[in-house]
Amino acid sequence: MKKILVTGINGLIGQYIIEPLKELGFEVYGIGRKNIKVNNFNYIKCDINDYITIENLFNKIKPEYLIHLAWDIKDLNSNYHFNLLASSINILNSFYKHSGKKALYVGSCFEYKFKDYPIKEYDELNLTTSYSKCKNYLREISEFYCLKNNIDFCWARIFYVYGKNENPKRIFPYIINNLKENKKVVINHSQLKKDYMFAGDIAKAIASITYSDFTGVINICSGKTLSLKEFALMIAKKMNKENLLELKELETNEPNIIVGDNSKLLNEIGFNDYSNVDDIIEQLIMEYTK
Repeated sequence: MKKILVTGINGLIGQYIIEPLKELGFEVYGIGRKNIKVNNFNYIKCDINDYITIENLFNKIKPEYLIHLAWDIKDLNSNYHFNLLASSINILNSFYKHSGKKALYVGSCFEYKFKDYPIKEYDELNLTTSYSKCKNYLREISEFYCLKNNIDFCWARIFYVYGKNENPKRIFPYIINNLKENKKVVINHSQLKKDYMFAGDIAKAIASITYSDFTGVINICSGKTLSLKEFALMIAKKMNKENLLELKELETNEPNIIVGDNSKLLNEIGFNDYSNVDDIIEQLIMEYTK
């Protein structure tokens, strides 16, 4: 079996990635910061900023494949992004020293300059935050490092994500948790349309890209938009609490539409395994309200 190491396996996307990888024949090793018990993959509690432990892990496991998901995106201008940049380069170095063959690192749509039509991988970037600066530098240096050291490298830019175990401040749990407690839900910019994709589908896409021969930059997105109004209404209708929604259309500096072009994902990876949004929302409401 092909050994793969996944960082951030406790995260929003990482929690869904074990089964897709196992189905593709990978022996999965996962790194996270929580104390958890698992029986379907090899879990190691570890902080990616602990360089000595990381080096020892790669020396012991010797994974041929690497998926690097771990990154904290809560504050786009936090100095912590610089720590993660250094840690991510260190991880790649340890991967190379111990038989690494292919690495997939994750970025996001927040690297792009937004526009009101589908964003392609070669479109203009907007490197104005600590997050976008660090991510772009990481991509550039990782591409060069992997080319120099004969490692296949992918950079996957993820757009908007929803799933279980989200930060309670994010839009999805905010709506559900307030409706569950019969509190009013106020959406100030309900007109905004974003490219949402279920975290489980993103995990499947990442697994498929890793398994494939693809290298380079690729968007992971649906290629479709859902407005915050539509999103909130779908949830509220299923909970029979539409009366608690206050949907405003206030002015904002944010672009009206943020949507990715998923042509590479469809045509070069052959990925079209998108879940039905309505079904997933119903499942997640049950998960959040049980």
